[in-house]
Amino acid sequence: MAEPVNTEWLGGEVALWPWIGRFLWSPAADLHPTRRDSLLPGWPAQIWSDASGLAHVSRHLLSSHGLLEAPTYDSNADGFLLALLSQAPLACLARRTGIALHGAKACDSLTSLDEDDRDFLTKRVPLYWHVKPVVGSDPDATGWHVLRMLTAHQPDGVKRRFIWKTPLDPGQPAGTLPSAALLTGLIRKVLKELDPPWSSLFATLRRPGSQIRLQG
Repeated sequence: MAEPVNTEWLGGEVALWPWIGRFLWSPAADLHPTRRDSLLPGWPAQIWSDASGLAHVSRHLLSSHGLLEAPTYDSNADGFLLALLSQAPLACLARRTGIALHGAKACDSLTSLDEDDRDFLTKRVPLYWHVKPVVGSDPDATGWHVLRMLTAHQPDGVKRRFIWKTPLDPGQPAGTLPSAALLTGLIRKVLKELDPPWSSLFATLRRPGSQIRLQG
């Protein structure tokens, strides 16, 4: 007898497919600007605003780094879901995570905080984060470090694609951080505040341990 279809799980996986496809086959769409010259020295700047140009860059990146075959990944893993984030929400998540970890006192003098950042720090973070602030002066660097740390156990093909989304030189993060479990909990809270589709995708229940193997 065939295994009954879990429609709740299936719905969640279907919602992920556009982002899985983008992550696996279109890495140029989310390549961090600081990595462009190091990965593609001498390539014309206008290529980054051209759809067909980005498709060409993606093929070149995957081919030159031996990533034409998609890695095996666990679609239920927090690290993989983080890796799927496109550039804008990923940068926002890194910044907000760092702001929450450093705390209001450390961030008070930062002129780069906009009104929404300050509202997040003073009104929303205290509702769910009650951990001693970390020592440091660069929330963005700390946030990027946390995201890279939480994706460190992913397959090499996933890690490489994710690293391309991060700054080439992210700065100096805080030296001591809370446990990975606490950091994962914080990130889940911050993700709930992001605009759709990210907030809904990360809240969707998925089949435990579901693994998908794709061949390039």
